[in-house]
Amino acid sequence: MAVVRIVPSKALSSVRSVRRRFHAAMPTAAKVIEATYEVPIIAHAPMEPLNAIAHVQADRVDVWVGTQNADAALALAAQASGMKPENVYVHNTFSGGGFGRRLGPDEVAQAVAISKAVGKPVKLVWTREEEIRQGRYRTQAAIRFKAGFAADGTPIALDMRNSAGSGNPGAVKDGIDAQTMQGLINTAYKVPNFRVVSILKNTHVPLGPWRAPGHSQNVFFMESFIDEMAHAAGKDAVQFRRELLAHRPDFQQVIDLLVEKGDWGKPMPRGSGRGVAVHESYDSIVGMIAEVAVRNGEVKVERVVIACDCGTVVNPRGVETQLEGGMIYGLSAALFGEITIKDGRVEQSNFTDYRMLRIDQAPPIEVHIVKSSEAPGGIGEPGTAALAPALTNAIFAATGKRLRQLPVGRQLQSA
Repeated sequence: MAVVRIVPSKALSSVRSVRRRFHAAMPTAAKVIEATYEVPIIAHAPMEPLNAIAHVQADRVDVWVGTQNADAALALAAQASGMKPENVYVHNTFSGGGFGRRLGPDEVAQAVAISKAVGKPVKLVWTREEEIRQGRYRTQAAIRFKAGFAADGTPIALDMRNSAGSGNPGAVKDGIDAQTMQGLINTAYKVPNFRVVSILKNTHVPLGPWRAPGHSQNVFFMESFIDEMAHAAGKDAVQFRRELLAHRPDFQQVIDLLVEKGDWGKPMPRGSGRGVAVHESYDSIVGMIAEVAVRNGEVKVERVVIACDCGTVVNPRGVETQLEGGMIYGLSAALFGEITIKDGRVEQSNFTDYRMLRIDQAPPIEVHIVKSSEAPGGIGEPGTAALAPALTNAIFAATGKRLRQLPVGRQLQSA
């Protein structure tokens, strides 16, 4: 496996400038902390496996499929059939979950190729085992943080080196995959000296966008380390975030609502704790407070409070259900999500060994929406990303153990 650090040539002067500033800033820090975080490969595991119906005829191709990318489905059907795109008809249906897996419609090319070979309409359905073992996965990723503080606890420098695989090599521009950097280079936190280094990692494991793409791992990284920084500075986790977000009144509104509804600062029983995370993605700001109880190496999520500012809201119930579903999806991944490779083969095969959250494990969820007249933002993905750091920050508050790897279940058992 090759590991390559890629820096666009036209940005070299800027890179050198940032490097000089860091070399000047870090030695002046009264305190420096470092940490490394990592997440594993994970699958999309939609409830409905990939499937499609294809009918290749002499003068046209018809495809019935539930896809997140009808244009890509049409292009693949044209390529597999040898037909002109204008003679391909994609009938997009409802689907039982996508989460990014249905952005690259592998099933369309397969169904069309088979229909062309047999000369008849074909219905293709992947088995659950094929879905888990032959899918496109969220990349494994790791990051190394280094932060420097002034004597009063104010951050003066934040450095991070992020390594991940590209789920869309065609989108790499000037050596940078923007998705792998989501939530890092565009964080709202303001630190005087700030550097992000991207290291793209080549891998034979097929990768693809996973719900919230790069935010799904990078928000866990960033919001966990922001909590570490707050602890190192001797400050409350919420107050520390307020200070770094003093220039963003919209973030302050979300934090105000979250603190009020989430009982931040109120005492909790021994072995229980609250954790916070707040993040902006897809033009929406979402904050979460998770309450957990940890007993005998097992964690129980007892409550999750969500506050969001997604601009103008037309259907509040739609916002609530998206945030609830996103949180549950993120909680499944944080607690259990892990794909392992042995002898070139995915070891997991079904929901027996690639676990999903069960109904008796789902916590009560409260959603609170900031009133806004701004343009609407996205809401299908922001609810997934903030859950993992809120959860692990709560575990730290309950136990004093800082979990820097996922899934939580395995980390707690090995701690």
